[in-house]
Amino acid sequence: MNSTRKISLLFLTFICLNGLVKAQNQNVTPSSDELISDLVERHKRNGLMKQTTTGYRIQLYFGSERSKASEIKTDFSNNFSNTPSYLLYQQPNFKVRVGDFKTRMEASAFLESIKEFYTTSFIVPDEIKLPKRDLNNAPKGNQGSQGNSPGTFSTTEKHPISANLTGRNIRILPQLNEQYQEEGRIVLDISVDTKGNVVLAEGPARGSTTTSTVLLQKAKEVAYKTKFSEIEVPADTEAVFQKGTISITFVIE
Repeated sequence: MNSTRKISLLFLTFICLNGLVKAQNQNVTPSSDELISDLVERHKRNGLMKQTTTGYRIQLYFGSERSKASEIKTDFSNNFSNTPSYLLYQQPNFKVRVGDFKTRMEASAFLESIKEFYTTSFIVPDEIKLPKRDLNNAPKGNQGSQGNSPGTFSTTEKHPISANLTGRNIRILPQLNEQYQEEGRIVLDISVDTKGNVVLAEGPARGSTTTSTVLLQKAKEVAYKTKFSEIEVPADTEAVFQKGTISITFVIE
């Protein structure tokens, strides 16, 4: 093979290899549009992953005793199971904080409802969890079912519980498994915040068939543990409290 032919073959081989490399680079190198789209999607995903926002909680305890902090948290959870509680550690102290309130007014209303039980509690700014939008992810409990009239919901328990709060569903109802020495119906006037928490329960109201202080106290405990569906309000709106009633019927077994 003469030198001219060798040079020609080498030149052709170089051209072929160069074309192959360019083709591969075109296949693996993303365009600027693709890069922008990828960045936008990542930004969206990061936004969806954000689970907290600025708001308020109520601090029940601050001190170095872990056992004391755990005791207070457990006690609160037993009495107010619809409101989240958090045990936090900031060396060398433990903190118990409760609630996820968007506004100070919401926190203040709830503080008033628990002040008699936790006399040293107070409001603190904090990073709060965003409300869950999917009601299917709500905490498990006795689920209320819609009654025949608008705003009325009831259970089929031996001790029926019903509530009238226009446009709102009951998401969680506490169980009534205790035995009672008295019977009758207690109706309470209630105020409910945007997150579905009962922040005030007063009575006995019109429709009650007994004035028993024992049943009245139990009825209030039931009311504060009842959880209603949330409602949306603009972020800059002050706390909104909806008024309604809840009725608990106690039966001697």
